[in-house]
Amino acid sequence: MAYSAARTAGEDTLDLLAFDDEFDPLAVDDSIIDQEWMDDENPYDTIDYPTMRNMPETVHRDPVYSPERQGSARAALQALIVRNPNRRPVLLNIIGLAEGGCASSVISEHVEEWQRDNWSVYAPMTLCRMLERAGALTLEMPETAEEQESAEEGVSYLEIRETVDPVWHATDEALQLREEYMSGAQFRAIVLESDESRYAEVYERVMDALAEAPRKLVAIEELTDTMDITKSPRRFGQHFVDILEATDCILWGSGAWNLTDLGRAMLAELKARKEA
Repeated sequence: MAYSAARTAGEDTLDLLAFDDEFDPLAVDDSIIDQEWMDDENPYDTIDYPTMRNMPETVHRDPVYSPERQGSARAALQALIVRNPNRRPVLLNIIGLAEGGCASSVISEHVEEWQRDNWSVYAPMTLCRMLERAGALTLEMPETAEEQESAEEGVSYLEIRETVDPVWHATDEALQLREEYMSGAQFRAIVLESDESRYAEVYERVMDALAEAPRKLVAIEELTDTMDITKSPRRFGQHFVDILEATDCILWGSGAWNLTDLGRAMLAELKARKEA
């Protein structure tokens, strides 16, 4: 509720609203639509999302990441992923889950589990909509009613389904970009093919340690601090954790950093390059 506090004649007063005789508390302002609130209130798109789609363009809010704004679906999705690093693993996992089609209820169940150790204010369907607006997903909306016939009455009628579970499909552009991320392209570009490659031995040691067991930051810091190369210029363990997380080689879970399957593959490649 909007309000303003004012001090009048030495007393505190609270001006809640400037009501008028025509105020209708049940009136809806169709020019202001909070899509994220609608997502959370109705996660399976049974009512409000089709309504939102059919509303005039004048009441739609332009998405931040879209093929129209960034120039292509690939560019929009990449911008969405880069600027939401904490959500990147979940966004990429949703795309993978939606390859060939996946029901909203299944995606919601998986996202809740994926975000168990990295909580987000975004509901699962909000993330799906963000991906859709970026050109990464398309929505297949089932019919909300089925036609029925009564032989005795000689009439046909529509029977409303009790539950509707929309299906999300990943686009080819999204699947291609996800494959690049999941194949280690980012790790190679940052760790193996840039100035950061001078710290290859540090990354190898950190990844070796995490391959043995998950570790907290303090343990990683103790490990990197013993290496001469991290002393000048000074590089703390957090730096290597940030890079490994950004390249999807490690993931936070159960109170510690864990080496991912991609991380294990990149560790093997790192060792192979050193021996070559």
